[in-house]
Amino acid sequence: MTYCIEKSRNINLEDTAIPNIFITDFMPDVPDGDFVKVYVYAYMCCRYGIALTHTELAARLGLELQTVLSAWRYYSDRRIVKLWQTTPSDDTHFDVEFMDVKGMLYVKEKPHSPPPTLSNPAIATLFQKLALICGAPSIDGADAKRIMSWIEEDGATPEIIEYAYQVCREEYGEKGAKYKEKMVKEWAGKGLKTVGDVRGYRAEIDARSAVHKKLMEALGLRYAVITTAEEKTFNLWLDEYGYTPERLLELADKTEGVSNKLKYLGGIIRKEREAAGLSTKPGTGGTVKAKREEYYRKARQKNKDKRDAHFEEVYSASPAIKSADDEITALNFDLVKTLTDRNMTDKEGAVKRIQKDIEAALTERKKLLREAGFPTDYTDEKYDCVRCRDTGILENGASCDCYTI
Repeated sequence: MTYCIEKSRNINLEDTAIPNIFITDFMPDVPDGDFVKVYVYAYMCCRYGIALTHTELAARLGLELQTVLSAWRYYSDRRIVKLWQTTPSDDTHFDVEFMDVKGMLYVKEKPHSPPPTLSNPAIATLFQKLALICGAPSIDGADAKRIMSWIEEDGATPEIIEYAYQVCREEYGEKGAKYKEKMVKEWAGKGLKTVGDVRGYRAEIDARSAVHKKLMEALGLRYAVITTAEEKTFNLWLDEYGYTPERLLELADKTEGVSNKLKYLGGIIRKEREAAGLSTKPGTGGTVKAKREEYYRKARQKNKDKRDAHFEEVYSASPAIKSADDEITALNFDLVKTLTDRNMTDKEGAVKRIQKDIEAALTERKKLLREAGFPTDYTDEKYDCVRCRDTGILENGASCDCYTI
């Protein structure tokens, strides 16, 4: 025999138990009564499995969207809720997880495990893609926790994490978790957000290594291992003093027959700067590299902002295009899940059907754009320079000549 209680047909007739500790310890300090409304109403919806966006919650409470977002940030600062970023480039897109405020009194705080990945489409998609790259059915718990720490603590974007896995697979056969972690942390630490940013950075590193090698050869050190001090010296001349590789190689020719060519070359450069009334102390000449990087960073940000504005314009003019984009995103997610499903019997057929649906959706999207009066490439990614894609580095590692400062 089993026992059960009939579920209420109307949640308005139910009760929502708000933890007393919230009422006694947290609520008196809440600076805005609207913040309390946000917490209580969302808590009720969460209890009964009602999914709301921040915009929908604001509408139901008669509040401004910014008030709702501010409330969640306030509660997050006090660790009453946990915010899970869903769009790394947009800090208004996040899921909310209510914390166990009662448990805070009696247990030491432990690192919190991320919610199920399927509750966050962006993270779920990333995990599916990484599993596909690794040839595994799924990402195991330890790897998932490590990846979430890269996103939450280091500010890494899913895009560069996926690229790190691709690089390790395609260029090195495979590398362990520590190598991937080092790669991702390095890129994130330098503020790189997109694959384009990382490719530009890697191309610059490769190009700089090639310059170092040529200088070492010109100075008669072909087989010597470049030291950290020599790297710093070369980079000082290139980045801060603004010498081109060609000019340095030209000056290196003047060291022929000298025993210590590197020191002699340094003397030539010092005399040139003194003659021009320029300082020879590091840190006083203005960093050419920093100015160049800032130039390309601004170009990428400008075009990103323009693209975002185009999306807003298109969605405002035709909600059907937004629906088409949502459908395409969902289809791509289904494609990734299908590709990583090892138990599917007719995987090839399923993949072809999804790919066909994606092509049809893309064709329909172009049609909708034309009908709304927009070019079909209106929301495509654009660049000031299509040759280097606003990175300053060409595919062969050479510097692009589009830099105009």
